[in-house]
Amino acid sequence: MKRFVFVILILGAVLNVFGQEFKVSVSVSASQIQGSDKEIYNTIQTALNSFVNDKQWTNYHYEDHEKIDGSITINVKSRPTQEDFTGEIYIQLRRPVYGSTYTTTMLNTQEKDFKFKFIEGQNMEFDENNYTSNLLSTIAFYLNYFLALDADSFELNGGDNYFQICQNIVTAAQRSPNEGWKRAEKNVNKYWMIENYTNSTYSAIHDVWYKYHRLGLDLMSSDNQTEARNNIYLALKDLKDVNDERSGLICVTQFVEAKADEIVNIFKGAPANEQTDVIAIMKQINPAQSTKYEAISNQNSGITQ
Repeated sequence: MKRFVFVILILGAVLNVFGQEFKVSVSVSASQIQGSDKEIYNTIQTALNSFVNDKQWTNYHYEDHEKIDGSITINVKSRPTQEDFTGEIYIQLRRPVYGSTYTTTMLNTQEKDFKFKFIEGQNMEFDENNYTSNLLSTIAFYLNYFLALDADSFELNGGDNYFQICQNIVTAAQRSPNEGWKRAEKNVNKYWMIENYTNSTYSAIHDVWYKYHRLGLDLMSSDNQTEARNNIYLALKDLKDVNDERSGLICVTQFVEAKADEIVNIFKGAPANEQTDVIAIMKQINPAQSTKYEAISNQNSGITQ
């Protein structure tokens, strides 16, 4: 009996060394659907939380404070059959900023026409090179996208391996009957998300993530705030260069959607000439939010750490 307990402890230690990279909450709701069998949504939610947070996704050990923080929310709006579900999926990724209590949003996106099948007790195993389920492939894509963006924010091109896994998932999903995976579809989908990050023409987007976060936000709580803000300014200039290559890129759009308010707060405390430059850059990149960026020069407060 003692030997059995010892083996269990060893297995537990191994599981703690590998896997459990995420601190991502998954929620599934269906408030718009009338009728019985509401328990199925709790079942889906429980299965997905286990899939996300219990599976081994990398070969690295993540301390608790290093685990990647985010949320995945599925709002089911219709259930055409017992096994088929249609709704929306909302994705958010967050990252703590070094030396502070501040958390920065890295990704805040959604898919409005998300269709999937789920059968209670179904196999939840996943293979990046073999498409079997729109539900699992979509969740796995975003988890590896999380890993890629997070790694890029700590090391220049640090997310390359995870972007490649995303590419493998997209390639395998080309035979999917569901939208969201193919080149011919609208350019706000998973195909174009990964295309932007693996296309050498837009390689400066990786510099943006690294300069903005590791050389920028992570230094904001130190004595080098001027240097930190300047690195963020340089990151935004890189972002403009990427946008100049081709406007409307999803990598630029997602970055701006996550960072717009934060950028305003950061540069409220900048010198006037820097404020002017940043306002011009952001208005060019994101003209729909021009009024928002004008607030940069309205007062001097800066980001709260």
